Amino acid sequence: MEISKRLNITPTTYSRYETGTHLPRIEVLKKMSRLFNVSIDYLLENNCGIAEISDVVDLNDFILNGKYTIDSKFPTEQERRTINDLINVICKAEK
Repeated sequence: MEISKRLNITPTTYSRYETGTHLPRIEVLKKMSRLFNVSIDYLLENNCGIAEISDVVDLNDFILNGKYTIDSKFPTEQERRTINDLINVICKAEK
């Protein structure tokens, strides 16, 4: 009820947004974006779940072979290996 008041819509309308039976107008999306401190893009794609498998990149492969910069400089091979090792340590520590 509080959220619907802040968005200046009825609780029923907000409930319909939550259940996906109705989509908010752009003006309401802007208000939601400010209220929840997220982008409108996030609001629109929030229910997409995991990316399509074709969009997934193996982080180890990207760190070791991908194109990226750190402070506008390309990392050396040794730096890439060190970054990759650090990420692997962090991931193993989380388990």
